[in-house]
Amino acid sequence: MEPGSMFTAVTTAILATVLTTSAGASAPIAPAPAAAPPEVPIAVPIDIPITSRARFLMGARLVIEARGTAVDEAIGWAFDEVARLEAVLSNWRPDSEVSRLNDAAAAGPVTVTEDLYAAVDVALRWAEATDGAFDPTVEPRVRALGLRGPEGILPGAGAPPAAGTATPMPVGWRGVGLDPGRRTVRFAAAGMGLDFGGIGKGMALDAAARVLRAAGVDAALVDFAGQVLVFGRGPDAGGWTIGIADADDRTEAAVVIDLTAGSLSTSSNSERAVVSGGRRVGHILDPRTGEPVAWNGSVTVLADDATAADALSTALFVLGPARGTTWAEEHDVQVLYLERDPRGRLLRRGTGALLRGAALGAPVAVFGRGAKSAAVPPPQPTERPR
Repeated sequence: MEPGSMFTAVTTAILATVLTTSAGASAPIAPAPAAAPPEVPIAVPIDIPITSRARFLMGARLVIEARGTAVDEAIGWAFDEVARLEAVLSNWRPDSEVSRLNDAAAAGPVTVTEDLYAAVDVALRWAEATDGAFDPTVEPRVRALGLRGPEGILPGAGAPPAAGTATPMPVGWRGVGLDPGRRTVRFAAAGMGLDFGGIGKGMALDAAARVLRAAGVDAALVDFAGQVLVFGRGPDAGGWTIGIADADDRTEAAVVIDLTAGSLSTSSNSERAVVSGGRRVGHILDPRTGEPVAWNGSVTVLADDATAADALSTALFVLGPARGTTWAEEHDVQVLYLERDPRGRLLRRGTGALLRGAALGAPVAVFGRGAKSAAVPPPQPTERPR
């Protein structure tokens, strides 16, 4: 079976597993159930204005633009849901559930909420699907390099060590044991920890979109610090005009996409970098080496859901343009790599409509589910060590 076909064939099983795991939670963390791809955007009353509101959550600005009935109340509920998930998934908060898990799971199995268990399960499957290019267990290395905090220094941890001084640390997704029957998580070694920085905002976007849809919102754009998710008929000829930022100048759009469904996620080292050992150190780590990725471009991924887009943009940034493009082609993922050469010229590499749009230099219509999308679910669930 071809790789892309293999991944597509297990979508339903994975979604069913995650949703079942999260049954009973107010908003389970899982990719939104797949829907039939709308070849024509869903018709909604065009005389209903779009309402836009913003709130600072998970350390970033979350913007929701929505159209529908009782839209103000729906947006408020969506913000509240993301705030609730922040208390589950944020490593920046010592009182969050994942922080408490990181403190205790090496000593023995820890019973967690349905939300956190589903998040860990999905993250581990993405780690397996990308052969560790995405790995949520980079937490100990993030702490050691001081990549969290306003100054790039974790409070209480001291200044970050010089780059290139990686020491062996317990990083590796296979060291996380899950017991679905008891809903417990256990670490194989002391010092292990989970960091949802490469997937958590995608999970939050999917959760916010589910709340909006359930509340009767017909169309929305949800923008979370550079990652967007859209559904329904947008204001731009039925779509939503999205700019992909230039990695060297975040205020300028290097590529413009007319998105009609799905999620776009961009990863780069242009934000949250710190100065360590006399040079700039990016915040995206290669889990296999423990070192920050040195490449300074950006990668954008299109997926049917935001969780997939977030995890894949992280993994493909780690793989880099050459290996990442090959991986994306093998798995039917739409990806766009952007970087500047020494003379300042914009270089593009990628697959599908994202690359075509970048090459044309003009907006290109992209269906999140109509084209070859990044709906690459992880492999089938497997028994993990307990």
